[in-house]
Amino acid sequence: MQHNVKKRRKSLSIKRYWDYYKLRLLRLKENPHKIARGFAAGVFAGCFPLIGLQFVMAIIFAFIFKGNKFTAIIGTWISNPFTYVPLFLFNFQVGKLCLSFFIDNHHIEFSWDSLKQISDLGTEITTTLLLGSFIVGLCFSFVAYYVILYLLKKWKKIS
Repeated sequence: MQHNVKKRRKSLSIKRYWDYYKLRLLRLKENPHKIARGFAAGVFAGCFPLIGLQFVMAIIFAFIFKGNKFTAIIGTWISNPFTYVPLFLFNFQVGKLCLSFFIDNHHIEFSWDSLKQISDLGTEITTTLLLGSFIVGLCFSFVAYYVILYLLKKWKKIS
């Protein structure tokens, strides 16, 4: 019985957060396209492994694309302590796949004997991850833009 109470409390808590942010979005007095552009900018920035700079990147992208800065910050929450590892591993795999069209990167070989080889591998890993992050961020941001736009239009009709 106690397990059901905890589970119900947790689901109520999640629903409360969802309702809170839904109301925050609906109360914004801006064009739905601007709100969606801001959110998409945040999602794009959130896909990069630059943990301390995601908010800054999101605000800069929102400024460039004339999006809402508040929703840009919310959009960065795509990467959080629960999603960092799966998201960045996915980004790395996408980057590796895309780079494989240009260079052979299937067999990463290096020896601990050479510091130069280790630093070269670090550059390859970083490049692969950043390319994958860019591609995934671009795809996710387009999806996020249209999902938020759809939800805002749907919610505003209801209320």
